[in-house]
Amino acid sequence: MKDPLYLLDGYSLIYRSYFAFIRNPLRNPEGRNSSAVFGFFNSLLNLLKNRKPPYFAIVLDSRIPTFRHTLYPEYKATRQKTPEDLHAQVPVIEELASTLGIPALRFDGVEADDLMATLARLCREEGRPCYIISGDKDLLQLVHDPVRILRPEKGDFIELDREGVYRHWSVYPEQIVDYLSLVGDASDNVPGAKGIGEKTAVALLKQFGNLEGIFKNLDALPPAQKRKLMESREAVELSKRLVTLKDDVPVDAHVLQTFRLPALRIEEALPLFYKEGMKNLAQEFYAFATGSSPEATKATLAPPASPPPSSGFSAPGLYRTISSLDELSTLFQQARNAGKVAFDTETTDLDPFQAKLVGFSLSFELGKAFYVPVRAPTGGLSEGATLPLLEKFLSDPAVRIIGQNLKFDYKLLRLLGIQLPMHFDTMIAAWLLDSGEGTYNMDRLAEIYLSYRTLHYNEVVPKGQTFAEVPLDLATRYAAEDADITYRLYRVLEPLLKERNLEHLFYTLEMPLVPILGDMELEGIRLDTSVLDSFGLELEKEIDRIQRQIYHLCGKEFNINSTKQLQEVLFIDRKLQPSRKTEKKTGYSTDTSVLEELSQQDPVPELVLQYRLLQKLKSTYVDSLPQMVNPKTGRIHTSFNQTGTATGRLSSKDPNLQNIPIRDEEGRRIRSAFIPREGWKFLSADYSQIELVILAHLSGDPGLCEAFQAGSDVHRRTGALIFGVPEDQVTPEQRRVAKTINFGVMYGMSSFRLSRELGIPRKEADRFLEFYFRQYPRIQTFIEETIRKAEESGKVSTILGRERPVPHITSRNKTEKMAAERIAINTPIQGSAADMVKLAMIRIVEKLKEARLNTRLILQVHDELIFEVPPEELDTVKELVQKEMEQVYPLRVPLRVSIEIGSSWGELH
Repeated sequence: MKDPLYLLDGYSLIYRSYFAFIRNPLRNPEGRNSSAVFGFFNSLLNLLKNRKPPYFAIVLDSRIPTFRHTLYPEYKATRQKTPEDLHAQVPVIEELASTLGIPALRFDGVEADDLMATLARLCREEGRPCYIISGDKDLLQLVHDPVRILRPEKGDFIELDREGVYRHWSVYPEQIVDYLSLVGDASDNVPGAKGIGEKTAVALLKQFGNLEGIFKNLDALPPAQKRKLMESREAVELSKRLVTLKDDVPVDAHVLQTFRLPALRIEEALPLFYKEGMKNLAQEFYAFATGSSPEATKATLAPPASPPPSSGFSAPGLYRTISSLDELSTLFQQARNAGKVAFDTETTDLDPFQAKLVGFSLSFELGKAFYVPVRAPTGGLSEGATLPLLEKFLSDPAVRIIGQNLKFDYKLLRLLGIQLPMHFDTMIAAWLLDSGEGTYNMDRLAEIYLSYRTLHYNEVVPKGQTFAEVPLDLATRYAAEDADITYRLYRVLEPLLKERNLEHLFYTLEMPLVPILGDMELEGIRLDTSVLDSFGLELEKEIDRIQRQIYHLCGKEFNINSTKQLQEVLFIDRKLQPSRKTEKKTGYSTDTSVLEELSQQDPVPELVLQYRLLQKLKSTYVDSLPQMVNPKTGRIHTSFNQTGTATGRLSSKDPNLQNIPIRDEEGRRIRSAFIPREGWKFLSADYSQIELVILAHLSGDPGLCEAFQAGSDVHRRTGALIFGVPEDQVTPEQRRVAKTINFGVMYGMSSFRLSRELGIPRKEADRFLEFYFRQYPRIQTFIEETIRKAEESGKVSTILGRERPVPHITSRNKTEKMAAERIAINTPIQGSAADMVKLAMIRIVEKLKEARLNTRLILQVHDELIFEVPPEELDTVKELVQKEMEQVYPLRVPLRVSIEIGSSWGELH
């Protein structure tokens, strides 16, 4: 038998590689997306290693339209536009493959699938095995000994012969064309038969064999099925012409001989790998091509393993310790001349109230950085002599500071009486560029954008010690690297912000917010621990009462916190049955949703829910909050996370004050423990239904806009429209239904979810949504248009231009796609609301400073701002806050703000 030919469906693997990293894209040293390049060649290397193909070719699509576009102009018309950062990687992949000497084939006017079909036919005719590497189901029609498919899956390849195709698709290769003709192909806009799904198509082909047999036996089918097929006959016939691959592309049989895989030209390709920042992959290719061991390869490639030093992005840095005041003065003068300076502090603690400054580092040139020790074990300068020079340097208007998580440095220096002139925070820039990444620490960003592995803190500071105990040479290497890498990241991220049109949002919204959040965290909030002590005793009694009641009803004592014991009580002793499948390997679930459902059958689950809630309140807040009071300030200092959500909302931690329950008495009791300083008051300013206002603005729906312009109760107005009654006759229950729908629509709530939320039949939920969209038709249009645009661009945006990637919006997995659609609908609304609140915070703080008022902004809880106000400023601040919040941004409908004043947080709601 002749040696086999392996054909790689080039664009299939390129797309697959790009989207495999869509949540965490890889970056080359210039900051460009390199996911497709890495994924493509990583998969190619695995294939070469595992299969050792003697003949191999990459087959690529035509650059110009094919006969299918002429036959059916809508062919592939619904495909989203290729993302620009994917499109830019194709020439890189082609150049690298060509440099390596890997054969490739492309015919203008011919799709890669037809080219592979022709090559497969030539292989069959000369008895040569042929393996086609692709995830495209169209190619399954080519499977016929000796042609097989290698389907990429989980880092490996599944080999599909005739029986393998049947196992995966329930039809044989010779039926694939007819199968696709019936079900269509949404990715290529192949119509298929309307109303005929995958299961029906499989059943029809099993019964009648092929399309001809199906249409000959229409009378044997159920009436509805017959009607669908008769109405779709032309579409099915068109679909068949579109999905049938042509195997008559004019290529000579001798072309197969040109695909013999030569020795890889790895030496020539190395610079291209390095340019993309793929040092490890280059080493693996080198080891494979030369047959050398990994150790020998690393030694051989060590000198050129980093990009040329002139690039400055991935090369090792040159670091120096500043050991005299003269050297420091010279350094500051050089930094002043540079203007933009990366700055980082080293401390003994992450709590700025406990931390002592150990040193600081600066970088203003790629690959160079300086460390100024002020508390070193031996040598170094003193804090007393250094800080006046640092303060003078930072107060120079020419100096603009670049940093990573600048809020920490800002707070530390402010406690030392020094202001930090913040210009660019790399952590925030990286988050704006990819809000789905999740982790934005410097070590991670260096890997993503610079292909650089930093020296990690735990490699420098032994457990139980602080940075002040680290030897000076090692401290210099670590600290100077922080400033150096931060400066490199700045040079990569700043042009990316410009390229993505995020520069304005970064400099006018996110960066001005950093010092405001820093000041809020330093200010903190006062806690009356006696209120919590008293409430804690009440909770203990109530928890004990509920526990005894549960034991009494169950007839025995058991550990309520033990899932296993609770399962035994509920599902064995009391024989309760959930209406839906919630069984796991460890037994039925006892989560909140299951217990809520079981509460309809039995009183015990409801008591368990109460028991859990009170225990959580006690442990999370009542017991924990007093321990978080700072002994130096007597206040609690929460931390606001600016990069913690994909929508732009702020989150808080240590403690999370945004999660204290709002609508129940227990939550109010906890919030009552938060009090202003003696003689002052809290002022709360809360946006009224801001997300619905944003929805009205974005959709332009006249009914919703009119309701807000008239100052109506929007939920009551919606209830009147849905139930067909006058507004003054809407019952509380009808208003509750309307409110659930109003907010549910913003989160892409389905009728199934609505039926569960309201406890009503699915058909009734369908009817409610139908009435809702009939009354507010522009909202339906807005939702559809938002999803369509997201499918085209792969992202959604807020009013101010914040972006969020929606990678699964075109997924064929229904669950993934529905989740992505909900994100696409909600993000422009919730994200725009978050932007408005941030903008209001910036404007209000500016006005408070201009008026030289003592009022402090101390908390942000989503749509609510809380201020600590001296009594003589209450009237002024109330007017100022209301004006700035309501006029923060011009919308189609007015923003409304409700103001409350109280002597505790609990009095405000």
